[in-house]
Amino acid sequence: MVMKRLILILIALSSNLTGYGALNAYFSFCTFDVPNQSPFVETYLNISGNSVAKAKNSQGLYQGVIEVQWVYKQGDKVVHFDKYNLLSPESESPDKIMPDFIDLQRVSLKSGEYQLDLKIQDKNASDQGFSASQKIIVDFPEDRINVSHIELLESYEGNASAGKFSKNGYSMIPHVTAFYPKEISSLKFYAEIYNTAKFLKTDFLVRSFISNNDNKVLLNEFASIKKYSPQDVCIILSEFPIENLPSGNYNLTVEVMSRDNKLLAFRQAFFQRSNTIVKSIQHSDFTAVNVNSTFVAEMNNADTLREYLSCLYPISSNLERQIAENQSSIGDVESMKQYFYSFWMKRNELDPELAWRNYKLEVIKVQNAYGSRNKRGHETDRGRVYLQYGAPNSVTRDDMDPNARPYEIWHYYRLNHQTNRKFVFYSQGNSSNDYRLLHSDAVGEMQDPAWELKLHNRSQQFGNDLDTENSIDIYGSRTKENFKDPK
Repeated sequence: MVMKRLILILIALSSNLTGYGALNAYFSFCTFDVPNQSPFVETYLNISGNSVAKAKNSQGLYQGVIEVQWVYKQGDKVVHFDKYNLLSPESESPDKIMPDFIDLQRVSLKSGEYQLDLKIQDKNASDQGFSASQKIIVDFPEDRINVSHIELLESYEGNASAGKFSKNGYSMIPHVTAFYPKEISSLKFYAEIYNTAKFLKTDFLVRSFISNNDNKVLLNEFASIKKYSPQDVCIILSEFPIENLPSGNYNLTVEVMSRDNKLLAFRQAFFQRSNTIVKSIQHSDFTAVNVNSTFVAEMNNADTLREYLSCLYPISSNLERQIAENQSSIGDVESMKQYFYSFWMKRNELDPELAWRNYKLEVIKVQNAYGSRNKRGHETDRGRVYLQYGAPNSVTRDDMDPNARPYEIWHYYRLNHQTNRKFVFYSQGNSSNDYRLLHSDAVGEMQDPAWELKLHNRSQQFGNDLDTENSIDIYGSRTKENFKDPK
């Protein structure tokens, strides 16, 4: 059987392993530490039961068999290998709906950078094999306070007996994907904090919160602060009700704070929410605002207000974008003024006008740099990224490569809680100033493992039929170098 290669599109350490056949699986991982012993990697593999081929086993019951292989490497050296058959739940009928089933594995590893190669194959089906690779960094320095990865959970129970899904007295079923549909009403999570007993003599604070990934605004209704006493390992097991969390991209953050509010350590996990919410209260939040004697009082031109609302898009949440679009469509001047003022009051309650004026200067910069006859600067991908994240620390531009489309690589040394993040923009035409976002390694942004091939594929429209496995190493040595080490 020919093993097909799947290149993962990683979304905050959660990946969908969907291949050319029917088998469907999700993979994610976390790293944890055991003080005075060894850190370990915990992997989670969720197999969609309905995608598994079933056959009779020795007991005459129908069951799926998935062959799983894990290989951890450092360079060319294999440091851990495991291969086994993962069995599905049994059923008396081949037509019975099979539930999803989860495999959890733990591997002790020293601190360092590893490549994990995963292969899965449905043993009862033909041509159903997939492979994927994932970089894993194990890093728990002894000279500082550390936070483990945040493990998202389906459920948990206390006073658990020892078992595959148990840790520190709790039985926890992982939520393997980073996606939360409307049907899920609670975001449960687990994390560990290390070395507080070593470095702290007094109680400390742990702040957990959800923030909007698009505009980085902290959502106060999804935040908690709890006091802890120093220990070798402090357990964080908590949840947020998310019935009223609308659709969007979000970050779950766990911060360790000293008593004087100094940030000591943090960890962040990205997730997506699909939950369409229509609430009249969202409208009344700003329609009751009196804008007389404010900086928007003299903004009475409907077209100007529409333009102002439009340029807020890069720094708005999904819900704010919907409201702004509705207000622009209705065209009521007073309501647009009220919403615009409320928007900036949320950003700077003491001086909303200053916040707007500072942002407006950035909008003008973006218009001058990226605007065109057909598209305003803030509507372009480069304009949106600039306004959302700020100016990049460096820009690598190449429009002379005869084999590649003109492109830019933006490099951010620090992007909120992320470091060393890059964005690849390309021009669809040599004379076009509208560069589209092709790929980024920033959380919540477009990620395309075949970006380099597509950048060099001038003669074709971008599609899903590119042979990335056979072609990715042929083209683009300069683009690969520019992305790895931007100037």
